[in-house]
Amino acid sequence: MTKATSPEPLIDSVESYLHTIFELHQIERNSVRCFRGQGDSTWSLSPTIMHGNLVSNAENQIISELMMETPDAFANDKYMFDRLVRARHYGLPTRLLDVSLNPLVSLYFACSDESTRDKESLVVCLDFDRSRVKFADSDVISLISNLSRLSDDERYAIREGKEQYNTDRTTNKDEGLTAFRGLPAVKRLIQFVREEKPYFENAINPDDLFKYFFVYPKKSNVRLIAQSGVFVAAGLMEFKRLSSGKIKKTNIKIKTNSKQAIIKQLDSININQRTIYPEIDSITKYIHNNWKKS
Repeated sequence: MTKATSPEPLIDSVESYLHTIFELHQIERNSVRCFRGQGDSTWSLSPTIMHGNLVSNAENQIISELMMETPDAFANDKYMFDRLVRARHYGLPTRLLDVSLNPLVSLYFACSDESTRDKESLVVCLDFDRSRVKFADSDVISLISNLSRLSDDERYAIREGKEQYNTDRTTNKDEGLTAFRGLPAVKRLIQFVREEKPYFENAINPDDLFKYFFVYPKKSNVRLIAQSGVFVAAGLMEFKRLSSGKIKKTNIKIKTNSKQAIIKQLDSININQRTIYPEIDSITKYIHNNWKKS
């Protein structure tokens, strides 16, 4: 007999949401749990660079253009991952997916988007196996982050090389690995990583470029701290299979007609625009709105 699939939880208040969170499957000792709030439950779980609305070779060009125009803003960023985090802070599309360790922060994001007021919202709960948990200075994260500096053709060449490697390793793994590491696109990727880590050797594991990783960033700005912000970084799988044996995904849906009430409930426990976005422009907007006539 086929086991029935459990329906996705549907909540209508902060209380029912927290009850649902506490009733989720117990997080395993070797796992890390994070959350992602989305204003529309039909949106794909993918970073902005993969939404398909950018021209060819946009990824490597836009980050270079931003760093060229605002070099002082990136002066203290040692790693490419740190630069991508800063670029996300200013709204630039990257291959990083913003998530939070705080489920209430993610509930706020799911309910506060005015453009999706009439849509059913969603909070996604993600449990990452410890083998997929990294810090900002990880060598694997340096590789994945620097993929953003390659051209579309180079990333495509790495995908093709990985397919060939998958074929070759069934007969001679060492030769297949040598061939993959010898690809011009892989050598260029290694060159970029060596700019931040001169000691880095071309001992790359092709599989690492096609996985998803939970990443702890440096707490380099007040917004990251306020939002308990962390990130999901993906290589060249482009978030097509985010749920896997190493990553468990649970969706929590939010009733459309309950979102405004939830925002008021969150405000009563100090989860609001002022605390989520602690920069002065957001604080002044929050204060102004609070003193407007009803």
